[in-house]
Amino acid sequence: MHELPVVLGLLDTAQRAAKENHLDRVTRIRLRIGELSDLVEDCVQIYFDSASEGTVCEGAQLEFVREPARLRCTACGHEFLHGAAFSCPVCGGSAEWIRGSGSGCTVESIEGEA
Repeated sequence: MHELPVVLGLLDTAQRAAKENHLDRVTRIRLRIGELSDLVEDCVQIYFDSASEGTVCEGAQLEFVREPARLRCTACGHEFLHGAAFSCPVCGGSAEWIRGSGSGCTVESIEGEA
């Protein structure tokens, strides 16, 4: 159920963008969701379909792009994409998560028809 506030924010953002860009209808919204986010794409879509009824966003297709988390080696400073392990591929040292990477949900683009 934590998807609902995200969806309501998304809907507000899309409606404002439609108004600012004189769009009669929003057709596609591309979302970038961090791999460490616990948002469930199917739930986001279901909530969006329901919340957008009767708005310029009704029927819009949501496109999801997963954003990988980035890690930094505490020994050598090498930055790399999160994988199955937290060890550095360069020196084998342990790594820490780079705050903010792979954890959020952002609107990448909004498409529509005027």
